[in-house]
Amino acid sequence: MEKLKQKKKKKVSESYQIPSDLLLDIFSRVPGKSVGRFRCLSKFWRSKLGLRYFTKLFRTNSLACPRLLFSIRVDENLLFFSSPQPQNPVDNSSLVATRYRMKFRKNLPYRVSPPLSGSVFLHRRGRKERVICNPITGESITLPKKKDYYGRGANTHWVLTLGTRKLKWRKTVKCKQHEARYGGIGINGVLYYRAYYVQSSMIVCFDFSSEKFRFVKLHEEMSDGTLINYKGNLGLLVKHEREVVLWVLEKDGGKHKWSQSISVSINDEIGIHFIIVGMTGAGEIVFVPYHREDPFYLVYYNIERNTFARVNGHIQGSEEFKNRKILVTTFLDYAENMKLL
Repeated sequence: MEKLKQKKKKKVSESYQIPSDLLLDIFSRVPGKSVGRFRCLSKFWRSKLGLRYFTKLFRTNSLACPRLLFSIRVDENLLFFSSPQPQNPVDNSSLVATRYRMKFRKNLPYRVSPPLSGSVFLHRRGRKERVICNPITGESITLPKKKDYYGRGANTHWVLTLGTRKLKWRKTVKCKQHEARYGGIGINGVLYYRAYYVQSSMIVCFDFSSEKFRFVKLHEEMSDGTLINYKGNLGLLVKHEREVVLWVLEKDGGKHKWSQSISVSINDEIGIHFIIVGMTGAGEIVFVPYHREDPFYLVYYNIERNTFARVNGHIQGSEEFKNRKILVTTFLDYAENMKLL
């Protein structure tokens, strides 16, 4: 009789077991730092959550639910925080940014480029060290140094292919010498970045498939704009005192042509002292004030409805930064990834 009870009990418990494939699907929809905790449950789940299938599934779901990423430099330390990105934000809504509690080695280069495939590129002017890191996992890799990086042959450019067992620089085609500026954006396999050439501003276009360069001139009033992805084309948000103008780079046959798309008049909610963060995939322009306080706020401008919405935010644990020198950078449409490369 006792054996029969145990047998029935075993069958009941087995009938309520959730299939591992269904659990993987559930785990792929939670924040990345939660997945990191799940990996610590057992060797079984560490193995399961490290599968290529799960990584791709997690990446797919992350792209559908983009987040805000905040890089915060506190003295010489670099911290990352994240929050869900507001969808169709309403005025005076709120968000809370939580920290990716992963330890990064000290003295990392603290200038952060916009994230790509879940990882960020860290660099600092005057230092040869370049680092790629994943804010979720805390993994990082230092790129190999190139001897003539600051030496002769400055018009020769180099390419490093990631995801290979051995990272090695190789030369690509030569182009006219130019001085690259901070910031860049990748759109449909093309890298766009601002640069100087013979004291004039331009946009450099580097096609990864052909590894060829093209150069597009900038009008004088466009020299200091924010690069964005505007419906698959390169866009440039240019700030004036009480106005933001959107320029779009369109292809006219084999040539590139700038056209002015919209002009946004800034309301008193933003004021004149603000930074243009960029444009979301939903087509909303995002602003932040120059002086960051906690609670901080972002302002979303909806192009179609011609409306502004203020989103109030709080950085969880920011009390520890009080009376310390901090530098905050905000990134839009961040998609988490469980892989470094």
